[in-house]
Amino acid sequence: MPDEADFLYRIDAGWAALPPGATYGPRRVNHYQFLYIEAGDAVAELDGRSYDAPAGTMILLHPGMTDYYRWDPVRHTKASYIHWQMRAPLAELPPREAWPRTVRLPESDIVRPLFRHLGWLMDRKGPHQAALLQSALRHLLVAFVSGELHTRAESSGDLPEPVARALRHVQARWNEGSVSAFTLAQLARAAHVSAGHLCRVFKQTLGCGPLQALRLIRVDRAATLLARTNLPVREIARQTGFENAFHFSRCFREAFRMPPREYRLKAIAGQIVPSTRLMNVRRIIGPQWG
Repeated sequence: MPDEADFLYRIDAGWAALPPGATYGPRRVNHYQFLYIEAGDAVAELDGRSYDAPAGTMILLHPGMTDYYRWDPVRHTKASYIHWQMRAPLAELPPREAWPRTVRLPESDIVRPLFRHLGWLMDRKGPHQAALLQSALRHLLVAFVSGELHTRAESSGDLPEPVARALRHVQARWNEGSVSAFTLAQLARAAHVSAGHLCRVFKQTLGCGPLQALRLIRVDRAATLLARTNLPVREIARQTGFENAFHFSRCFREAFRMPPREYRLKAIAGQIVPSTRLMNVRRIIGPQWG
């Protein structure tokens, strides 16, 4: 790679389909490498220790390690890799002996998009290629080593599990296209807890009960539609599950301290408009509810 890369001076990428039952190694590693198992059920031996590496596993190697692989005995193993050389260790990382060796990547992680982006960048030519490669690889490496792997779609993990389960249930129903009402009993069943316990956990976490939380989430969605579409207020009320425009207007005023039409006018004029206290759960209800 060009010398203008700050810490990175050589990077290569590729992928392979390994036949059933094949092995590789042992070898002495002389570079840094990410190895992503896309399909198959492999086993990796790293410095003499065995690690299961099913599909969805990312492996991180560094110079001085010894690796050996037993690929899936029945199916082809599909794996892609990026390996590189660095001028010096990154100051923000711990010693490489403390780095994780294998990680099963969660859904909606940042690692796989960055990994694919790096592969795409290496096929491009242009004045910014070196800087982009360096930036993407640094982000990938720091995210992997630190364990900060999630994107916003995966951040329901910072909510108690009963709250997250209830909201995921609501998300699944609303994503079907109908914004229907829920009873407390329905939410409690979806969360696998009693109604009383669900109310307590919601109150502790979000400052309100589950039914009020869902109403605020619908009002928050309505505010987005008011600010970013030309839909009539009556249609916005219908799309966000309110009985009628009057009921919607009353709930909206309670949440934002202004009627819907005033909110729309302020948003169109570029003025700062208030937000609800439940903006932090937008991402759990899904992109169309953000």
